[in-house]
Amino acid sequence: MTDESWSDLDDAELRFQSLDEQHPAKVATAFVHLVLTEPMHSDIAAEFVTPEKLSDWGDFSTARSFFLDQALAISTRSLRARNNLDVAYVKLVPDNGTYFSDGPRQDFAAWVTLVWRPELGGWRIHAFGDPIPPELLPRTAKGNAAPVFEGDQEIDVVAG
Repeated sequence: MTDESWSDLDDAELRFQSLDEQHPAKVATAFVHLVLTEPMHSDIAAEFVTPEKLSDWGDFSTARSFFLDQALAISTRSLRARNNLDVAYVKLVPDNGTYFSDGPRQDFAAWVTLVWRPELGGWRIHAFGDPIPPELLPRTAKGNAAPVFEGDQEIDVVAG
């Protein structure tokens, strides 16, 4: 690849590849790739989600349809619940070819809510949709036990 053909997409891919393997965005991306793989292995997908919510995921066909029905990108920024760093949120945004923005994108399609579960090996996805407040999540490592990454930002999440 020459310098003339380097693009914003290449910069975005480089940024993503430089994230720590335990970064919530990497976990969300691995899960999405897994549910889009043909044939899908729901037994492997089950390892990515909180066991308390596993029955709600079913055979993961709803998650698969969600990602097939729209072109989405996964933010490389991990947002953390204020004073509850064992809960992370990652935005799913429309993939409109814009890979960098001056501020947080407001055109997101959904949030991925993740919970740090060290007894299960790391981050587990609890749900897609609205962000779920920490007090409503199955947490075993409450507080600051999860790894924190450069660029993480704490946010307030309330039920509602």
